[in-house]
Amino acid sequence: MSLDHIFRNARIAGREGETRDIGIKDGRFAAIEVKIEADAPSEDLGGRLVVPGFCETHIHLDKSCLLGRCTCEKGTLDEAIAAVAAAKKTFTEEDVYARATRTLEKAIVQGTQRMRTHVEVDPRIGLTSVRALLKLRQAYAWAIDLKLCVFPQEGLLDDPGCEEIMVEALEMGCDVVGGAP
Repeated sequence: MSLDHIFRNARIAGREGETRDIGIKDGRFAAIEVKIEADAPSEDLGGRLVVPGFCETHIHLDKSCLLGRCTCEKGTLDEAIAAVAAAKKTFTEEDVYARATRTLEKAIVQGTQRMRTHVEVDPRIGLTSVRALLKLRQAYAWAIDLKLCVFPQEGLLDDPGCEEIMVEALEMGCDVVGGAP
């Protein structure tokens, strides 16, 4: 069997009291056996538990790391939305990319392998955050499966031009459309 790497003596949930070797080929599990006989670099896990990666299903990477820019006194959702709407005027592609990178890297280090992030679009922010997060997705594809959910925070039908921007975001590579009731 041709493998790229072998993790030896891994404890796997559901097989308590036993360890297994895990063979990796092209970045994926290729074999899980009591003892893998193959010529590949290996690492002894010493009975440590191996679990599937985490999945973050709801995050807003384009709005991460904003606490220093927003002042909220009441702590209400409406106040937070208004504060972010004001902060959004200062967003640049580089700024969104840098803030989102900090958050994404923390998630990866903690074991997150899949993430769906909302990305806000409207006539004021345009596609700034979309461009940043598409670049981020490409840069970190080696570590995480990042899905982009186009999000019209300021409204869809009552925000002229938003629908066209959403369509363009999807054409650029965003995966799904989200919204709030």
